[in-house]
Amino acid sequence: MISRPDDDPELERQHAQIESTFRDGWAPRDAGQPRALTEQAYAEARRILDHGGWTGLDRETIQAVRGGAQPGEPLPPLQPQPFIRGVSDTDVVIVGSGSGRRVAVLFSHAGFPGVRFGHRFPLESGGEDRGPIWLMEEIETGALHRMMEDRPAAGSDGIIWTPWGSPAH
Repeated sequence: MISRPDDDPELERQHAQIESTFRDGWAPRDAGQPRALTEQAYAEARRILDHGGWTGLDRETIQAVRGGAQPGEPLPPLQPQPFIRGVSDTDVVIVGSGSGRRVAVLFSHAGFPGVRFGHRFPLESGGEDRGPIWLMEEIETGALHRMMEDRPAAGSDGIIWTPWGSPAH
């Protein structure tokens, strides 16, 4: 059952915060601003391209150096990214009734075309909700893929609900 907020300030606060997280995604500090390849970024990208390893450089910088860009040349501006890689078409709602009301996110995932997923967040009091971060970590480390190995049945609403991290509905 999907319902709407009704005079539960904590639930409404959590709904607004989670909705903002999924709507805004990850926005780099200088998103959309012009930028240029620096000597330091060029050297790090060359090192990674020549020897492998970990880097904090964005994919566009590595691709530009791979393509022959030199220090001082323009790079594409950084763009906001979805909050969770592979997740799209998100809708943050309130589900359940009575004391079982929870904020939930309904979403699609690139790895499972045509499937609609749902995740209920535990009710948290005040402060910053860690639920969206926890969900991101779970999905990006394969929990959704593990769950779908024994594909659960969709509910009467057509949604496959995640079984982890939140109370039963």
